[in-house]
Amino acid sequence: MKILKVAATAALACAMSASSAFSAGMEFKIHNKSDYVINGFYVQGKDGSLSSNWMNFELNGNETANMKFDYDGDCDIVFVVAWAATDGSEIKGDPTSIDICKADNIYFDGKDATYD
Repeated sequence: MKILKVAATAALACAMSASSAFSAGMEFKIHNKSDYVINGFYVQGKDGSLSSNWMNFELNGNETANMKFDYDGDCDIVFVVAWAATDGSEIKGDPTSIDICKADNIYFDGKDATYD
């Protein structure tokens, strides 16, 4: 019985360490280097479906915002930036692969999203 408790504690400690590694990169800045108003940040699932919008605000051109999420998943993600069209609809950009745990900054220039 004592061996099971030790194994369970070790497994829990490993899981917590892994979870911390995943959530460590969930804080970053998004920089809007375009003339568009960014209104969406989505993560693409393996099946191609998009998550709910991670943004609860709009980011005007040449503005920067801090982003923080309670995301518990793989560090390697594919994300999509969206912006407001002149008719009020939302335009979604091309999918971009990223290691979200290593991203400090995400830049959107109106065509591409990059990170460092």
